[in-house]
Amino acid sequence: MPANDLIQRLPRHLKMGELRAFVTVLEHRSFRKAAAVLHLSQPAVTKAIAGLEETLGCKLFHRVANGVEATVHGMSFAPRAVAVFDELRRAAQDLTLVSSGAHGTLRVGIVPMPAVPMLPVAIHRLADSHPGIFVSVVEAREAELLDRLRRRDIELAILRLAVLEPAEDLQVAPLFEESLCVVAAREHPLAGRTGLTWPDLLRERWVMPPADCIFYEHVQATLRGGGLEVPRHVIEAFSIHIQFAMVLHAGVLSFGLRSQTVFAPGKEFLVRLPYELPSAPAAVAAVSLQSHETSPLARLLVENIRAVARSA
Repeated sequence: MPANDLIQRLPRHLKMGELRAFVTVLEHRSFRKAAAVLHLSQPAVTKAIAGLEETLGCKLFHRVANGVEATVHGMSFAPRAVAVFDELRRAAQDLTLVSSGAHGTLRVGIVPMPAVPMLPVAIHRLADSHPGIFVSVVEAREAELLDRLRRRDIELAILRLAVLEPAEDLQVAPLFEESLCVVAAREHPLAGRTGLTWPDLLRERWVMPPADCIFYEHVQATLRGGGLEVPRHVIEAFSIHIQFAMVLHAGVLSFGLRSQTVFAPGKEFLVRLPYELPSAPAAVAAVSLQSHETSPLARLLVENIRAVARSA
């Protein structure tokens, strides 16, 4: 079927039931399993796929030993079909929010280890200037945030670019620069010391992020660059809240970022130890999709974060 004919035909003849059957068969790789999930008979699912194939003018699945697999045409069509349901789900969420009185929505992703501590301040400014908006903050690891960004579950991902290189389909808006530091409780014995050496710090107990965390890789690269040994830690925790709780209540040391000593909850109980780590400042950026223009709310949040960072 010529492309122009299909472009004209598809909007008029595409049926949501057929599209849903396609996505479900694609996910479960079985007409029988898809029928069970959709609460339909298997012949009904087969008929729906046949109808969609007739509309598209191509075969979408072929049978294999343990079910079905998408054809080349099916694989090409799959991302668009899945995106339709993602958009409908987001539309339902937005309509529900509008019905509840919200005026504009913004979904932001951030890594929990370590979080960007000035984000709450920036969101507070945004909410003050735009009463009635709804902001959703998602915490996840870097790879998941980029996946959510591509699925458009979030509009912005706030990431540190120390070891992460965004792909060409993403655009990067620099926000501010961060430097790694060592943090301790204000009453820690080393808090009042001057002239600290790395061996002094190595003798202490530490809480560290997991080895499969990008922030841990950043710590490793920083220490390696200065020829410093990685501390032998007794506690491992991914959550920044657990790490800071251990610093405050268990007397351990932790790696942090300078902004945390200014904005983090409980900052009055923390101190940055006077030991300069051999690290160049790392950029923190707002990452979004190249293919979609960011909303006015997203752009305003970016400017608020920059303003808060400048005032720190």
